[in-house]
Amino acid sequence: MLRFGYRTPGLRELSFRQKAQLAADLGLPVIEVGRPEFATLDDCRELRDACGELGVEVTSVGGSMNLCDPALEEETTEQMEFALDACEVLDAGIFFTRVMDPAPGVPQAETWKTCTRITRTACERSAERGIRFALEADPPCFVHTLERVERLMELVDHPNFWLNYDPTNYYVVGSDPLQVISRHADRIINGHVKDAVYHADEKEERPVGEGEVPYPEIFRAMLDRGLDVAMHIEHCRTVECVTEAAAHIKKVMAAL
Repeated sequence: MLRFGYRTPGLRELSFRQKAQLAADLGLPVIEVGRPEFATLDDCRELRDACGELGVEVTSVGGSMNLCDPALEEETTEQMEFALDACEVLDAGIFFTRVMDPAPGVPQAETWKTCTRITRTACERSAERGIRFALEADPPCFVHTLERVERLMELVDHPNFWLNYDPTNYYVVGSDPLQVISRHADRIINGHVKDAVYHADEKEERPVGEGEVPYPEIFRAMLDRGLDVAMHIEHCRTVECVTEAAAHIKKVMAAL
């Protein structure tokens, strides 16, 4: 079953209760949060209580922790531990991040070793807490294509290595989002919905439904595989953006 929600970090002007209320008002049963939204775990408790009252589930906690630069490892570890604490408070079963950027001047072979080691630690620490760790491929990062995701997956070789599936991120780097599903459906546990075009003279994100990412085919493939995944609208800075994206997704799903 596919469930749809939205990522809350973009709506900075809203309180935690208002973020949960927006999901409830739009009939979105889930939301995804970002670690930087919370100054303390008390903030997590505030959101948890609001979601509990409104019948909204927090599925996942995302972060942008650097898994590639050894100079940032201590900072990354601290951020990771806070994210896992937040998962426990929010009863969110998924923690995910991108790998971010390598250290300047370091040979790629060394970066692979660092990224493998820190990612394995993330898998292990998450597993110890009963939380699933998921990697998101993203164009600005060291791991940004399906090929590189598969290489890291093989190098890390850990059962708690899952995928946060963002079709647009794969599309804009030339990886086939449908191939990600066909090859790794058993690893996809969470995901994002946004849209984009990628032309010689125009490379940019677009509102959901106004780009080129083939969401009808993507959602159909996910349904055919029986995936039980929450897909979250992201990169929305306004309530109107979330509302319009949610309406488009409902139309796409109704037509399948």
